Amino acid sequence: IPADVVMHNRPQGRGYVYLQATGRAPWSIRPFQTDKPVAAHEFHYSSLENLATDTQFAYDVTRGSGVDGQHDGIVYKNLLASYSHLRHSQQSPWASQFVQFIRQCKQTRQKANNT
Repeated sequence: IPADVVMHNRPQGRGYVYLQATGRAPWSIRPFQTDKPVAAHEFHYSSLENLATDTQFAYDVTRGSGVDGQHDGIVYKNLLASYSHLRHSQQSPWASQFVQFIRQCKQTRQKANNT
């Protein structure tokens, strides 16, 4: 991630967060396509500084700290880096959607190698 990481003596984000999808995540996150925010959890002593002004975020934070108090889930190439921890559940089936995304990437790579 093109940023500087700063460690602090006290937590910079701690507790429950609510996230709303921006539509920029590398893989679709079905529950985020509704208007209802999804609950997650964060606990981190670090913060990020000197992020580019064009940094893309996967989530808007409606409660919590995230990366900058308003956003979380930095999208960089095929990476989604987030301070928020999502639990895989019926409300938030992110793990199965992530596996599907990996399978699609693998198929795309195989097709490119075969041509």
